Amino acid sequence: MMSQNSYIFQRGIPNQNNLTLILINGVQVNEINSGGFYGGGQYNLSNVERIEVVYGPASVAYGTNAVSGIINIITKKPDKSLGKISALYGNFNTTNGNVMYSHNNKENGLGFLVSAMFKSSEKANLKGVAGDYNWTSLLDNYENDCSFDLVLRYKNLTFGTNYMNKQSSTATTRKTVGTYYKDFGSLWNIQFINNYLKYDKALNSKLHLSANLYNRNATVLKNSVYYVTDTSQVGYYRPNNLTGMEGVLRYNPNNIISATGGVLFEYEQLANGPTLTYSNSCNVAPPTPEKPPMHNNYLVSAFIEPELVLLTNLVLSGGIRFDQSSIYQQVFTPSTGLKYNLKNISFGLLYAEAFRAPKPWDYTDGLGNKLLIPEEMNSVEANITAFAGNNFKFDFSMYRNSLKNGFVKEYTDEGYRWINSNEFRTLGAELFLRYSNRFFQALFNYSYTNSTDETGETLPEISKHCANAMVTVPIVKKIKINLRANYAGKRKNPKTIAATNSDYIDPYLVFNSTITWKPNSALTLQLIGKNIFNSEYYHTSNKTPDRYRQAQRTIMLKVGYSFYNN
Repeated sequence: MMSQNSYIFQRGIPNQNNLTLILINGVQVNEINSGGFYGGGQYNLSNVERIEVVYGPASVAYGTNAVSGIINIITKKPDKSLGKISALYGNFNTTNGNVMYSHNNKENGLGFLVSAMFKSSEKANLKGVAGDYNWTSLLDNYENDCSFDLVLRYKNLTFGTNYMNKQSSTATTRKTVGTYYKDFGSLWNIQFINNYLKYDKALNSKLHLSANLYNRNATVLKNSVYYVTDTSQVGYYRPNNLTGMEGVLRYNPNNIISATGGVLFEYEQLANGPTLTYSNSCNVAPPTPEKPPMHNNYLVSAFIEPELVLLTNLVLSGGIRFDQSSIYQQVFTPSTGLKYNLKNISFGLLYAEAFRAPKPWDYTDGLGNKLLIPEEMNSVEANITAFAGNNFKFDFSMYRNSLKNGFVKEYTDEGYRWINSNEFRTLGAELFLRYSNRFFQALFNYSYTNSTDETGETLPEISKHCANAMVTVPIVKKIKINLRANYAGKRKNPKTIAATNSDYIDPYLVFNSTITWKPNSALTLQLIGKNIFNSEYYHTSNKTPDRYRQAQRTIMLKVGYSFYNN
């Protein structure tokens, strides 16, 4: 639980959140300069219709960073005239407020939706012994988030804007006990502004066009205080902006063949690095940073994904993508797949390649290295999906991934730089079970992940065994309970933990629960409990703290009201 960001690993590769793409309504929201995405509370989950997750490489359709997977957050659409408001309060001074209103006029095809969210929390107690004595009793560990969504739709044309702001302490990034760092007074203030204009039109019964013009801004704002020392506060400023255009055609002439293809152009202005300023006292704010030197880069891409029905139940698919970048020159990415469908069961076999291209940040970080080439992934996967009626679904997949030219830090007497070095290999299996009916819902998933480097050494930070379970059942009329369990096996830590004299993080099992009471169609009350048995568990650390204590028991009460609905 590092205040500045939360790291999430997919498919067995430890990274800085830069191998997974996060999209909101199909528009990337990864940080532009580094390519990583920010985990945290800035996402407006109350305005989410559904979340789509793609496991494994998908660079043919999405390009760089779509290596381990894709998470696409689909927000609500102005399909109904509806208003909602909610408020939440819990321990660790946690507060959350949401408001949403949408209107739809079916006669003229005009609709709009506006939604806003604010959240504030101290997140956990990490002071003194609770945080392995990494921080003092003066530690501030806060996060303040806000988000705003707007959607305007007229017939086939949709304009959307998404604004997110994350403000947090950076104190837990570094160990402060026994160092010259202070664990209070810092501020990481990053904003994301994503605007898009989409046009969707069925040109005829066989051809569909989707065109998208978008602008993305991911800027660490000028009032950020990166860290505080005994003698100074350090200001930080990093602006980044990207404008892109994408056109996609879907062609389906008959039941035998179909294809999806597209072209993309992007132009970006990226900071060569942050601008840092220094005050002359730990109690004095740093001077306002100036704009840093900027890179002007472009990207031109084209892809096509055809699909051919070989037999009645046998489908062959594939794809190729070509990228021409002013940063990393040319990348060619292929994929192919075979799927066999029966009435209630399907089998699939997939081969895919993916890449993560170096960003200016990688080229210039530390001592810098202009010779970096893209990280390359190749993956083979077999899967099976089965249904039992409308209630039960079974998914099982096995995969083998190989990441070449992996980025690692090389340390010298002069400092460090990023180099292409390691090859990582992952053997994995994933099992998903889902059951639902009118009154009862249950889900279970299990993943096995064995990740090693080229010498056969187990990669740190990755657990071989993880499992999650969820069940939702009614207690009495209008009251239901949701219970969730999350398990992760032991993980190798990048360093020895002083508190345990071990380089492994212990396994954990954590339970969360939500009790929902809906006395009428307008009012909803929820009692939410996270880590309800107050388990002591940790996340690995590649920072100066040895490990990160996760949140203790958190109890929250949420009240929601729908004030207009038809």
